[in-house]
Amino acid sequence: MQDALKVNIEERRGKARIGAALSGSLKFGPELSTNCEVVDVSVTGVKVQLADTVPLNSEVTLILPGSVHFGGEVMWRHGLQVGLKFRNSPEKIAERLSGFLNRDDMRVLHS
Repeated sequence: MQDALKVNIEERRGKARIGAALSGSLKFGPELSTNCEVVDVSVTGVKVQLADTVPLNSEVTLILPGSVHFGGEVMWRHGLQVGLKFRNSPEKIAERLSGFLNRDDMRVLHS
């Protein structure tokens, strides 16, 4: 059952994901933020482990080292893990991610 669920989720995403361990913060609401760690990443979104809860469907900004910002929306939440969908185009996201990922990972994201 777990494998079937995993396949269905991956098919729905439509883009390759790679594991990541990037620390950052997530801004939401007028002046709220929480520390986070990016668990996996694709050019359309990320899975993030949070220090505090963030409401479902929130408009958020993921901030990674070097003040690199990614705008997005909380699409799902399971406890302190959330899935964010990026607002920008996959090409723009790939460009921003290139500073954090190695060449092999970037090739996977473009596949």
